[in-house]
Amino acid sequence: MKNIFKKSLLIVLIITSAFIVFWVGSLIKCEILTNKYYDDFEYAYTNNTMLGEIEYFKVLNCDNKKAEIYYVSKGMTGGDVLTFEKENDIWTQTNWETVWSTTGSASSVIYPYWWHFIYSGL
Repeated sequence: MKNIFKKSLLIVLIITSAFIVFWVGSLIKCEILTNKYYDDFEYAYTNNTMLGEIEYFKVLNCDNKKAEIYYVSKGMTGGDVLTFEKENDIWTQTNWETVWSTTGSASSVIYPYWWHFIYSGL
């Protein structure tokens, strides 16, 4: 009986540890990309006239050809993921997805928005 308990506990600890390592690694990747590409995307959202001022942004993915940037609006009332593609050294917005809003059904999801870029396929 003690062996089964120990094995079960070990399995739970391994699964929990793997999740935490995966999560922390994703957050670190996001912070590194944000610091690396900060100047490229600080004002890139301004070409989208539907977005107002932003509180902050995070670079979810960037491979020098395509990038996904998560912008949180001023006052933290919404979050949008803008996709950019680089052509002739200029980042151009190619897609826009509102992922949460305080007026929508997906409110309260702010940052870390790490699960999106893991499964985005970029």
